[in-house]
Amino acid sequence: MKALRVSTLSEPLRTEMARLKGAGHHLLPLGGGVDGKAPLLRAWAGPGLTLGRILAPMYRASSTAYGVRLDGLAVIDCDDDYSVLVAQMEARFGQSRVHVKTPRGRHLYYLAGGVMPNLRSEGLPVDIKTGPRSYVVGPLSLRPDGGFYEPVKGLLGKDALKPLRVPTSPVSDPILTGHRHVELVKEAMRMVEFVNDAYELQANLAGIRDDWCVDPATMPDSELAGIAGWAWKCRLENRIYRGRDSAFPVQRRALDALRSQPNGADAIALLVLLEDQHGHHPGKRFPLDFDAMRAAGLLNLSKPRLRAARRTLEGAGLLRLVGRHRAGSKPQTFTLTRPQSGLAGAVNVEAMPKTRLKGVPGAVRGRG
Repeated sequence: MKALRVSTLSEPLRTEMARLKGAGHHLLPLGGGVDGKAPLLRAWAGPGLTLGRILAPMYRASSTAYGVRLDGLAVIDCDDDYSVLVAQMEARFGQSRVHVKTPRGRHLYYLAGGVMPNLRSEGLPVDIKTGPRSYVVGPLSLRPDGGFYEPVKGLLGKDALKPLRVPTSPVSDPILTGHRHVELVKEAMRMVEFVNDAYELQANLAGIRDDWCVDPATMPDSELAGIAGWAWKCRLENRIYRGRDSAFPVQRRALDALRSQPNGADAIALLVLLEDQHGHHPGKRFPLDFDAMRAAGLLNLSKPRLRAARRTLEGAGLLRLVGRHRAGSKPQTFTLTRPQSGLAGAVNVEAMPKTRLKGVPGAVRGRG
């Protein structure tokens, strides 16, 4: 006796998908990826799928989420559902007749028109998605993590959408071949702190490539995936540098080591200054000119206190002398280091035996 597959799709969800298909919208099955928002088909950007071809992968994957492909549509995707942000978007782009509340924000639906601005570059937590190679999660979808897409105003496929009110001429010059990779790297770094993962960042870059770049067909998706992956890694490793509008890490273990010192406050002040000035370039060598630092107003400590703070940092393993002073031509140079406290006293770690390197007098190497 054969067991029957139990459908995970609720009647309201199936009815909604059938209604949207009947209204002429292109849909696609979702359910891949960590959050369940990735398409279950590779060729989803081709001709429109029948309802059967959309539902079948969803049944197989036990998915309860589908996507609305944005052929002729534009969606303002707000990361936050703040009423002030939504009102700001509608004041700028016109009133939307269809709102869908997302797990963390809101979708505002429009008819596509004109050249879409990049709101991320303006510091806004908002994307504008449009075109047959873009999609958003459809109304009444339920993600595996419990995130629900709730219609809160109007009904997609029933209420007539208004065109998105944007300039009809390009807002910027096209990105020329030979400059595309560098410009997309810049865009990735502007957007990476406002997306959920590298896949979302890659999708945003694909929109910029298709809309702004000359000859976009010659820039493959694999190149965009490489840019998005690198930018996401920078975010995870806290290596995003935005000039003065940025943050930098200071290890708590370093602060713990310095607080116990008699001049700990001076040493912490000097460490923070050096991390600010040089920490975003690992291994960078720099001189310590205390007269210049005082003249620039970076620190107002006396030179004896600064020298003592430097010695404290060296003693704690946070600063290392890498270049000796040469009278009249070369100052002392230093580099920031990271403390590795605890390793020397660990029971499972012992010093590596040293052996001579052949042909190099006095040189030694670790064996292992």
